[in-house]
Amino acid sequence: MPKFEVLVGAVCIGHTWLEHGDAPIGVAAGRFVPAPAYAAVQPAVLASAGGSSLGVVLRVLAPDGSELAGDGSVQIVDYSPELGDDAIEVHVIGIEPDRYVQWFNTQATGFQDTQPVPPRRI
Repeated sequence: MPKFEVLVGAVCIGHTWLEHGDAPIGVAAGRFVPAPAYAAVQPAVLASAGGSSLGVVLRVLAPDGSELAGDGSVQIVDYSPELGDDAIEVHVIGIEPDRYVQWFNTQATGFQDTQPVPPRRI
């Protein structure tokens, strides 16, 4: 599975493999592994947990260096103070379908060729 970098500006604050997702709505999520630079952003992430603005723009770079998402479509959910270091996730929202298939082919496989199921008549 490819490794994605999570950045604030040009600074890498960690990485993820975005191992979970929902292809039809273009969402990918996964465990966030913080880099030392995350310490400078973590207080803002924790403060934004109640719905307030994060105050920084997060970006996710694909392994080829292209931007997977940005402009508010990347979120970090951090429960590490309560649950430990493994309790941080990153969510990427609104990934274009062609990009989703490119990077998350195994997650998208079941959705590419499916047809809607007609309603049952009673």
